[in-house]
Amino acid sequence: MHHPASCMARRVGVGFWLPIVLGVLASTLFIAPTPALAIDYRLNVITSTFATRIGERLIINVATPTLADVQTMLTDARTSGVVSLSTPIVRRQTVTDIVAGGDFVPQATTSVRGPVFRAVDLNGRPAFQLTVATSATRRPGTVQISDDGLRALRLTVTSATGLIAQITTFINVVSSRTYTTLPVSIVASIDAPPTLQPDGSVVIDDATREQLEDFRNLLARKPPDRPIAVRVRPELLNGLARSTNSADQVLLTELLAQLATNDVLVSTFRPTDVAAYAAVGLKAPFEAQLLRGESILDAANGPTLIERAVWLTNDALDSASIDFLRDFGVTNVIAVGDSVSRYGAGIDPTRAYALRSPTKGLVLHLADARYSTLLDNPTGTAYESATAIAAELIAQRNELANSQIGAAALSGRHVVVASASGVPSEPLIGAILIRHLRNSPQVSLRRVGDFTPSLEGLARITPPVVPLVDVAAIQSRTADALNAVNLVTDVLVTNDGLTQRWIELVDVANDTTLTDARRNDYLDAVLTQAGAVRNAVKLPTTSFTFGGRDSELRLALTNTTPFEVSLRLQIASPTGKMTFVPSEFDIVIAPNGQQEVTVAASARTNGLIPLELVLQSPNGTILDVAQLRVRVNAIAGLGRGVSAVFLVLLLVWWLIHTRRHHKQHNAKKHPALRSQS
Repeated sequence: MHHPASCMARRVGVGFWLPIVLGVLASTLFIAPTPALAIDYRLNVITSTFATRIGERLIINVATPTLADVQTMLTDARTSGVVSLSTPIVRRQTVTDIVAGGDFVPQATTSVRGPVFRAVDLNGRPAFQLTVATSATRRPGTVQISDDGLRALRLTVTSATGLIAQITTFINVVSSRTYTTLPVSIVASIDAPPTLQPDGSVVIDDATREQLEDFRNLLARKPPDRPIAVRVRPELLNGLARSTNSADQVLLTELLAQLATNDVLVSTFRPTDVAAYAAVGLKAPFEAQLLRGESILDAANGPTLIERAVWLTNDALDSASIDFLRDFGVTNVIAVGDSVSRYGAGIDPTRAYALRSPTKGLVLHLADARYSTLLDNPTGTAYESATAIAAELIAQRNELANSQIGAAALSGRHVVVASASGVPSEPLIGAILIRHLRNSPQVSLRRVGDFTPSLEGLARITPPVVPLVDVAAIQSRTADALNAVNLVTDVLVTNDGLTQRWIELVDVANDTTLTDARRNDYLDAVLTQAGAVRNAVKLPTTSFTFGGRDSELRLALTNTTPFEVSLRLQIASPTGKMTFVPSEFDIVIAPNGQQEVTVAASARTNGLIPLELVLQSPNGTILDVAQLRVRVNAIAGLGRGVSAVFLVLLLVWWLIHTRRHHKQHNAKKHPALRSQS
């Protein structure tokens, strides 16, 4: 913690006497704890020696201080330093107290003349480095280490003006490699909201992309020869593959390169609440999600098999869940996050438990909540946080080994270290932790493939009662949506992949982590579009008039959707008074397009004839029905002959009448008639 400059009292007297007093005390191997000093500045450790042997040098690199006075004092020849080394730590609580700022009883101290640090370039950035020599015997300028063990190291630096800066870290002194080890498993997982959006687009949001990058960095920076257990949601990998963002494609390539060298755990394609599915016996839908997830993970993992017998869960498992998972071949369960506390407050996370139902059982491993907190809430720099976790793990092992039954107490013990959020917000913490543990013979990094499926000798734990998601109601709603899609699938047959995308949207609604409102977004998007397709074309209801027995029926059909639709139209006369050629035919109407259908019709009688139009999908689903009437006004049979004779007589009469009128008109113009007048 950095204190403001106003709080830095210039303790000249202390600056003068403190190095002298500490120099005297350094000659004593065992000394009493000194009163707590008022620390003006905490130096940030970037890297440091952790696993070491007696006689080796300790190298500590610190970041450039943010305060100019502190930065100056590090390389000032007038500055002095004191290195204090604790006795071997055999209790986990001791590490916790020291990390929190508590004091410890030094076993050995040594003075360091100024300048205490030297400026260095550390991977392209400025830093300050301290080198401390160690020895098995008391020697000037070295810190004496008499035996192996985990120890706290504290460096206190005092400037000529009394300014005090401090470092606290841990070293693991190991000359022997023969220890009864505490097995430790590191687990990382990543989940995210659905990448497929209700509008059909694929989106990797910024928060998810950042978490994916952290996940990639953790796998890339850890020692490659130490695989860890990873669970990545298959839907997320699928979303990366379908994303149009080039950065997502690069990220996917980098992730796939890392997955194959780690232990990939089995997972359903989407988040699927085991207890909810088990409660209503929905094995088939669960298996479908599981198989789809496995196919993607198998493809991502190449020739390396995924771990199908180990199940990682953030949700507690009840009795029905045990039988459910056992039926799918699961033998071991790793509980992480909030699910750990559901199994009881007095549970020891260093032990595996037999989680039993009346008929079956699973081996239950619980992530240690304390380590989860340290991963998610760093206690300093990434190095300081990782070192604190490693120190606690070794101290925890020492505490067990120093119990009344000795190293036998480690038999059957096992610690799971996992971030409650899945991936540490600072992935370098996890990478450094794995490096520390790899070099520490007191612990062994255990792979999940080495988990035993046997329940023999394990303490039994009662499955908790868990709140259940109403997955039956969700399944009912998604089934209705699928039926709506199936009814129009053949109507949209020429639209490549459209109904498959709708089915995928419906499947998103099966995600048991969605809120009801978000689930409605997906289902409503599908139901609205499917409903629009069912009503895309409306049949005309207007009447028609024929002037003859044989005529054409012209029908204008309009598609009101942005999709091309394939339909079948049937025309019939319920009374049998009219026939059509053809009476049934298939049509395809362009998106938002119109098409006129012409049908040859032949009436058997005059008058008002009812017709029925039926619009169907190609597979026969009725989409619309319309009743029409056709009025036929044609004259037929004997009436036509009489009418023809009448017309001929009328024409003859007209000709005779016209001729007679013409003659009379010409006679009036005769000269004889004009002279008489």
